[in-house]
Amino acid sequence: MLTMLMVPSVSAKKKETSYSKGNGVVYVFGVSQMLTDSMVYVTNINQVDSLDLERKTGFLPFRSEFSLQLKEYMEGQLHQQNQTACIYYSKSRKQLAKKFYKIKKRFLDNSYTRLVVIDDAHFRFRHPLDSFVVNTEGDK
Repeated sequence: MLTMLMVPSVSAKKKETSYSKGNGVVYVFGVSQMLTDSMVYVTNINQVDSLDLERKTGFLPFRSEFSLQLKEYMEGQLHQQNQTACIYYSKSRKQLAKKFYKIKKRFLDNSYTRLVVIDDAHFRFRHPLDSFVVNTEGDK
């Protein structure tokens, strides 16, 4: 009976969470458009530090937060309502650059769409956990 009590405590290991900062670097760019409009907005490729892809699936943690950052920028700064934002990501900048140029070419070749590239000076993706600032000095 004593061994049965010890087995669960020995086999239990710390579960990784996707709600913490990682050690890796991920490259991200976004595409935003209103489905009934001809304007398509594309961000440049941004490097996001302290972020690891999920180990089993290879998915980007905080995917919805990254697309929400772009959507809020479009609605708040550019006053473009009802935008649909899509995020592309990779651990390899070279691999993501191929996807970036393929998507840009698709929209540039279409005579019905106008492509607008959002400059890094106006918008950059940031780690979602960087939005939370912790006051370490205490209240004075």
